[in-house]
Amino acid sequence: MAIIMNKTLIHIDPTTLPPRVRPYIHGARTYDSSCSDMARTIYLEGDIRAFLKIAQAGKLAREVQMNRFMHSHGLAPAVLEFVSDEYHDYLLTEALEGEDGISDGHLQAPDRLAAVFGESLRLVHQLPVRECPIQGRTAELISESQANINRGYKDSAIITEDLSPAARQLDRLKALGRDEVVIHGDYCLPNILLRDFRLSGFVDLGTGGVGDRHYDLFWGIWTLAYNLKTDRYKDVFLDAYGRQELDPERLELSRLLAGFTQ
Repeated sequence: MAIIMNKTLIHIDPTTLPPRVRPYIHGARTYDSSCSDMARTIYLEGDIRAFLKIAQAGKLAREVQMNRFMHSHGLAPAVLEFVSDEYHDYLLTEALEGEDGISDGHLQAPDRLAAVFGESLRLVHQLPVRECPIQGRTAELISESQANINRGYKDSAIITEDLSPAARQLDRLKALGRDEVVIHGDYCLPNILLRDFRLSGFVDLGTGGVGDRHYDLFWGIWTLAYNLKTDRYKDVFLDAYGRQELDPERLELSRLLAGFTQ
């Protein structure tokens, strides 16, 4: 069974949900396991175990597409229901077996964790690009970055230099040729499920699509340092992924894209 990091027992009135979702609620124990202000996530424990994500209308459409695509290749949970009305999207997915990458058992074996984290990312990047339902993610990230630069935004935890030199560096690097693969888009330890250090699948796929592999590599390096409180496992991760694919300029471009987007 997957570990639920924020697991608070709650009551949900099934009549407040779309008719297609209600049967999954009846007889199930329901827990709030939300970890983002962008969506409410409810864990259902009944005849089946599932997650119900509720967000503003139109916000989960991409996640549904990427979930179905990744599930078709055995790398994501099945979509059980997706309903969208005037106000909300409702996405119901099966709960994968295993524990996420920030469970105590995984964090206590950082070398094994970093290695499987790199190996698992390679599987995503080997998926068929033409079959991916979301294309052009790098162009989207560049466009969003430019809009945020224009309004003076940057994530100071990622971009520690002043905005102007970082913006000039982005302008120089965005002319690099394309190196496109299917990317997860939010490749962080909470978004990978492992069972006995073997991959069960990935979750939170709404920012994925076809983009530069270095965007995932940047976030992989970042999350290992953040969650393990050290950068000593970066090399384990990159060696497991395949260090020969690493381009320092593309990694720097991805840092800037991550720092100028939200």
